[in-house]
Amino acid sequence: MTKKKQKYTVLLLSAPIGSGHRLAAEALREAFAEHEEVEVVHGNVFDFFPHFLGTAFLRSYLWILGCCPWLYELAYKWGNSQGGSLWLRSMINRTLACLGSSYLKSINPDVVIATHATPAGIMSYYKHKHPELFLGAVITDFTVHKWWLCEGVETYFLADARLKDKITVPTQVEAFGIPLRQQFKNNAYDACRQKYGWRADERVCLVMGGGEGLLPMEEIIAALEKEHLAGLRLVAITGHNEKLAQKLRQRFASENNSGSAKATDTACPIEIYGFRQDVPQLLAAADMIVTKAGGLTCAEVLASGLDLLIYKPLPGQEQGNAAFLEKNYHAQICVNLEHLVQAIAKLACDSKPAPGKKPLGNALAAEQIVDYVLRKIRSK
Repeated sequence: MTKKKQKYTVLLLSAPIGSGHRLAAEALREAFAEHEEVEVVHGNVFDFFPHFLGTAFLRSYLWILGCCPWLYELAYKWGNSQGGSLWLRSMINRTLACLGSSYLKSINPDVVIATHATPAGIMSYYKHKHPELFLGAVITDFTVHKWWLCEGVETYFLADARLKDKITVPTQVEAFGIPLRQQFKNNAYDACRQKYGWRADERVCLVMGGGEGLLPMEEIIAALEKEHLAGLRLVAITGHNEKLAQKLRQRFASENNSGSAKATDTACPIEIYGFRQDVPQLLAAADMIVTKAGGLTCAEVLASGLDLLIYKPLPGQEQGNAAFLEKNYHAQICVNLEHLVQAIAKLACDSKPAPGKKPLGNALAAEQIVDYVLRKIRSK
């Protein structure tokens, strides 16, 4: 960029491996959209190669997480070593950079922000031929895998300042937090409680397993139902896993006119939902959550001020996230069902928090990242 442009093209490059990378890019797209001088493209690195390969990879990835998490753990640890895994990373990134060259040429971006390690690595090779490009990387976890670290990234954006020492390549590092969508701003606790009809004298526990509903929700709800915890309301959200939602409705509740399901014969009311657009408001209205340790989900929880209960974090970045959040943000890691029930029972007996929970995260991270990037490119 040798002279000031009338309009900058920003490419947000994510990967559909878990919803967090995509949602972080969507949050940045919303923030960039507030600036007329910017044209935003939200790209998917899987568009660089044939669709059937991406579909096969995603199916294999989900199958490994569900059936062979130990295999994912081995791959993650090997990838985080200094040995041959970095050679493999380089080969993959070089190949994908070649496959994506026509796509990148058609967009001709002035700025690329990667929300996944693979696009960051791909774009580091692209930047060799386009040194004027601003390349940023938004790490959507509370840990940093070595595959993220590559020359050419001008700025890394981290979830927490305490992770800065994990960036061992020469570059700029900023810690604004994981970018969150605008829906996470200005959600009042009392107003959201009234919206869902939740009483002021009950403790509301969300049970969420990400977009695929990967938590063992049936056994969690069954164990909590047996406890008959007075003053506790369970709200299970299965995401896109409608099969699981239907199974839970059939076992624990009877269908009502609103499409949700609520128990009628237990001291612990239960609501079952599939995919919801109003998750930010549900988080604002609830008191605690049982969930996976995905980075973006945890950032949303922190920004909403809930008590965070992480159940059996998956190997790899989830275990890293859980350990960091337990140490620095008072999250509780529950390694078995008994431990989880005890933790929820204790929280359910605690007195109600004052209206307006104390957020621990940064709901303005997306806007701060965008302001930083615009200052950088305007100065070139």
